[in-house]
Parts: sequence; C-alpha cells; structure tokens
Amino acid sequence: MQNAVKLAAVVLLVLGTMGCLATHDYVKKQDQPLATNIKAVDTKVDTNTKELDQRISDVDRHSEEGYSEATAKAEAADQHAAKADQDAQGAQQTADKGVNMAGQAQQQIDNIDNYQAVKTESVLFGFNRADLTPDDQQQITDVAQSLGSMKHYAVEVEGFTDSTGPKQYNLELSQRRANTVVRYLTEDQHVPLLKIHMVGLGEDEPAADNHTVDGRKQNRRVEIRVMAPPEAPTASAQNSAGSSQSAQQ
Repeated sequence: MQNAVKLAAVVLLVLGTMGCLATHDYVKKQDQPLATNIKAVDTKVDTNTKELDQRISDVDRHSEEGYSEATAKAEAADQHAAKADQDAQGAQQTADKGVNMAGQAQQQIDNIDNYQAVKTESVLFGFNRADLTPDDQQQITDVAQSLGSMKHYAVEVEGFTDSTGPKQYNLELSQRRANTVVRYLTEDQHVPLLKIHMVGLGEDEPAADNHTVDGRKQNRRVEIRVMAPPEAPTASAQNSAGSSQSAQQ
C-alpha cells in the first residue's frame, strides 16, 4: 500500500514538472513575437526621431538663410535710401544754385535800363579842326584804361560845335570830330566797336554861351561817357545776406 502511494506521488510530481515545462515553453514562445514587435517599434521610433531631427535641422537652416537674405536686403535698402538722400541733397543744391544764377541774370537784365555814367571826359577842338593833339590822346587813353576792369559797359561819343558857320556844316564837323575819337579808341586802344555809340549833334546842346570866346571854345568838343549798370551782388554776397536774414529771424 505504501508503495502504491509513493508511486502515485512520483507520477504526480512528474506530471507537475512536465506541466511547468510546458507552461514555460509557451510563455517563451509568446514572448518572442512581443520582443520582435517592441524592437520594430523602437526602430520606427528611432527612424521617426532622426527624420524629425533632420526636419528641425532643415527648418533651422532655412530660417538662418532667410534671416541672412532678409538682412542683406535690408542693408541694400538702407544703402539705396542713403544714396537717394544724397541725390536729393545734390539736386537741392543744384536747384538752389540755379535759383541764385537766375536771380543774378534777372538782376543784370533789370540793370540794362539803369546804365549810369561812371566816367566822363570832354575833348576840346580848335576852330574848324577835327584832329587830336597829344593831350587829347592822353585823355582818351585814360578813358580806355578805365574799361579794363569792367565787364558790362557802353561808351557814348557825342560830337559838338559852336554856333559859328552854317548849321549843316557844323553837323558834319561834329560828326568828323566824333569819328576821330572813335577811331583812336578802336585802333589805338582796342576798345570793341560794338561797345561804342557815336553821334554828331552839331551846334545843338551847347555846354556854354556861344556869345563869348571861352564859351565857343567849350562848345567845340567831343563828350565821352562810360556807361555801366549798378554792380550786381555776387552769389557769395547773396548767400551772406540770406544767412544774415535767417539769423535775425
């Protein structure tokens, strides 16, 4: 009886051990697919992570490129703006200069009708004479030399006689006297002919009384008048005046 019990116990032990082994093999078989799935998931996660890192890197690179491009465009825009400002300033300066020049030109035009006598000489002639003495030539030379520093001028030459003799003859004689003076101015002193205005007025417009010897002597003459406009202010003078007015305001 005891042997039967022992045998039964051994049988049960063997069966239990076999069951455990079977369970362990089953579990082991079940674990293998799970491990494979986990490894596959890990691999996929790693792949996705790398792709995400690459995308982030690409985004950063594009951002840096975009920032650099934007910075370059901004600097270029600043340079264009600076050049435009310089061009505007240059244009304003040119416009101001043009206004000043136009003002000076207008001033000169306005002064054309305002010519004034700046030098006058009277060259006296002998009775019925139209030639020049050395003293007469020196008088005319002094007039010509005064023109050297002048830019705008005109020379009036008017011939006269006393009242002795026929009126028509006196008119022709006054013209000859004026011609003599003009010839000396142009040929000997090189005054441009276009600057000279000449006329013979005969016995008209006497300078003194024709009833006296001295009066008739004063009337036998050629009057030389240098005419010039008032001096126009220069650009620097106009700028100084403008600055002074601005300071006062």
